[in-house]
Amino acid sequence: MKNFFILLLCFTALQANITIHNEMQRVESFELAYYYDENKTQSIESIQNIPFTKSTPNWFTFGFITGNSWFKLTIHNQSQNKEFIFQLIEPFYQRVHFYSQENGLWQQQGSGLKKYQQEKSNKYLTPIFPFEIEPHSSKTIYIQFAPDKETAGSTFGRFHLATQTVFNSESILSNYLIYFFLLGSMFIIIIFNLFLFVKFHDVIYFYYAMYIVFLSTYITIYTGLIHHFGLALWYRELTLSMPLFVIFLIFFSRKFLKLELYLPWVNKLFKFIALFLLASLPLMLYDYSNWMKTIGVSTMFIAPIAMFSAIYVVYKGHKEAKYYIIGIIFYMVSLSILPMMTKAMIPHTFLTHYSFSLFSYVEIMFFSFVLINRFYATQNDKIKLQNELLEIQKNNEKILEKKVTERTSKVNQLLKEKEVLLKEVYHRVKNNFQMVVSLLWIENENKKAQDDDDSLLELINRIKSMALIHQYLLGMDDYAQINAQEYIHQINLEIQKSYTKTKLSIHDNIDDFSLSPDQALALGIIVNELLTNAVKHFKKDEVCIIELSCKKIENEIKLVIQDNGEGFDLKKKRNSFGLKLIKQFARKLQATKSEFTFESGTRYELVFK
Repeated sequence: MKNFFILLLCFTALQANITIHNEMQRVESFELAYYYDENKTQSIESIQNIPFTKSTPNWFTFGFITGNSWFKLTIHNQSQNKEFIFQLIEPFYQRVHFYSQENGLWQQQGSGLKKYQQEKSNKYLTPIFPFEIEPHSSKTIYIQFAPDKETAGSTFGRFHLATQTVFNSESILSNYLIYFFLLGSMFIIIIFNLFLFVKFHDVIYFYYAMYIVFLSTYITIYTGLIHHFGLALWYRELTLSMPLFVIFLIFFSRKFLKLELYLPWVNKLFKFIALFLLASLPLMLYDYSNWMKTIGVSTMFIAPIAMFSAIYVVYKGHKEAKYYIIGIIFYMVSLSILPMMTKAMIPHTFLTHYSFSLFSYVEIMFFSFVLINRFYATQNDKIKLQNELLEIQKNNEKILEKKVTERTSKVNQLLKEKEVLLKEVYHRVKNNFQMVVSLLWIENENKKAQDDDDSLLELINRIKSMALIHQYLLGMDDYAQINAQEYIHQINLEIQKSYTKTKLSIHDNIDDFSLSPDQALALGIIVNELLTNAVKHFKKDEVCIIELSCKKIENEIKLVIQDNGEGFDLKKKRNSFGLKLIKQFARKLQATKSEFTFESGTRYELVFK
């Protein structure tokens, strides 16, 4: 029986060596010399003159790099075998070049995704390089990884060295037997969850099925099975499965943990993250490496948030979520080891290589258990609900009678409140009609004293400002409060509609606060008088510009109205009806300040509590 996995390593400062004996048919653990050509300037001729000062295991990882990676290995053949195979197990590389000397000349073999796209041959998917070493002689080989010029590539993988005889007796797909088992199990779970979704119309089963679909797709990409399935040309498009399985896990978690009920802010955060990942899909297609280094790595933080949410909802009484905690622990492990390994934060080993697939599978099993438990819990809840409905039906008459009595009492109370409010409205309308009569009488006396063509228009505007109060009272649920911003702005609009012959521009800046109906009435009449007087006495041919500001500062309200007119003599006008009206309603507001100034036009300032 052949003795597999026997290894002899010889280390030097500049290179790595392997000595092969007759009983050695495969070497799976050895060291290679390594050199990083950051500027991509070295060729096979020049690289021989450069000392390789670093070494790496055949299970290697260097993270995302943009330069060329060179590996060097010297093989001492002390066996009777002549033909060997040097194999790179990982299929992710764009270009892989293998160099060995034959008759003093360097022979190059090429492989990788770029070669596959050109030749359409599956032999380029898993780089396999045959070469010969005469018995009892030595040979140095070089391997070069060359990513595209403008993009970075994740450099991780493993090398194998075997005799041609052993390699021919094995199938390449034998390396993927464990993955076929995992993917087959996932397929059964997908079908089962889609069946539950169709039968019970519960979207959580659809979310979980889609999560497994995209997770299994990503596993086929990560393991290289995608290339053996003939889908290598769509490699870049299928990498979208990575953010998509994260998105559907978020949807599944939101629904299962009932975040909308228990943690609304986490529910909104998860929704934003899912939308952000969806929006980033074009970037992933355009620049996969930068997406993985930025957005892809940031998805690791989703698991701790989900963990916190699960613990919180269990504490709040959602007992089913305790099984979710176990599943998310495995998810955290699987989703953290893979990016850390690809970024060279942790070494590439058998454990770190297979942990993503294995832990993802265990996590899927736990989540499936969670859904099965949820299914049976739902059935038990239905039985309990039926019993509760029977109990409710027995006491239905008493409950209805109690509800009708309470409702009748509430309706009677509301009717009494409406009666009181209606009396208040009648009272205010009566007072306002009395005020209208007084205004008409005063205007009639003024009409006798002077011929004023705008007096009727002024009267109309005063009445409109009073009518606005009732307009707002009719349209509001709270009769005790009137929105100052809407109310004063409406007065401004009415003034502008009234004086269409004047070039008029009113700019208002009003805070959002409330007034009582009495305050609103007094303030409305003051604003109406000031705006009307500003327009009426504007004698320039230019545009009449009025700046209106009404601000709430702590417990006081400050009204400022400024125009660009010529001003007026306050002493001569002090007996005018308009000024008397302003002064009278300022007293009703208990104003602490009410004054006119005449710099660059007329300015009126009113302050009241």
